[in-house]
Amino acid sequence: MESLNKRETGAVVEGKAALFLEKNGYIIKERNFRGKFGEIDIVASVPGEKLLVFVEVKAKERASGIHPFEAVDEKKQRKIITASKEYMASRRIEDCFIRFDVVGVILEGGEVSSIEVATDAFQCF
Repeated sequence: MESLNKRETGAVVEGKAALFLEKNGYIIKERNFRGKFGEIDIVASVPGEKLLVFVEVKAKERASGIHPFEAVDEKKQRKIITASKEYMASRRIEDCFIRFDVVGVILEGGEVSSIEVATDAFQCF
């Protein structure tokens, strides 16, 4: 992935994150929702639950010393929450619970080394 630009790398990482989520029981509803107020990387559901999961995918090189979860600060959380409200309004979704997860992707030399999920990583304020 080293020869890819930032956008291309992001697409590859998000694709691997989506596959990881599917293997862990998530059902991917939509990817890369773009609204007026921001973007949601992945919108998913959980089988048997009236639950919509908004997923932020973050990748960081291990050598940076910064864990991907640290990159989802309060400002980013607010943008995701606002975009999730826009998503729900645009799809006329009213009758479900919501959750915000973060997928952290660790890269080593531009290649995916590990993927982990922070379930219910933050709440609406």
